[in-house]
Amino acid sequence: MSKARKKIKKAAGKSARRPKPRKAQFITRAEARRRAERHVLKRMFKGATVRDGAAAKLCIYIRGDWSVKDTWVVYKNPKEIALKSADVILVCKRTGRVLYEGSAGDEG
Repeated sequence: MSKARKKIKKAAGKSARRPKPRKAQFITRAEARRRAERHVLKRMFKGATVRDGAAAKLCIYIRGDWSVKDTWVVYKNPKEIALKSADVILVCKRTGRVLYEGSAGDEG
C-alpha cells in the first residue's frame, strides 16, 4: 500500500473535528417570555382537576349559548391557600374552544 493511501485511510478513521464551544449568549425578550409562560402554565395546571360540567357545582351567571353539561371544567391550582372561589376554565366538549375563564362562584 502506498504512503498516500495510508494517509487517506488514517484520515478517514479520525472523527470530524468538533466546533469549539461558544460563550453563552443572553436570551432574547421573546425567549424570556416563552420560558415564563411555560413555568406559569406548569405551576397552574400540573395535576389540575378536570370534571364533567354536569357533575361540577358552578354558579356562573354570565353565559353565552352553551350549557354546563356540554363542557369540561378545569380547576386551576391556587397560588395561595385561602377561602375563596375556585378559578376555572370551561372547555367545550365538542369543539375544544375555551368558553369561560374566571370564578366558579362556589364561595359558600
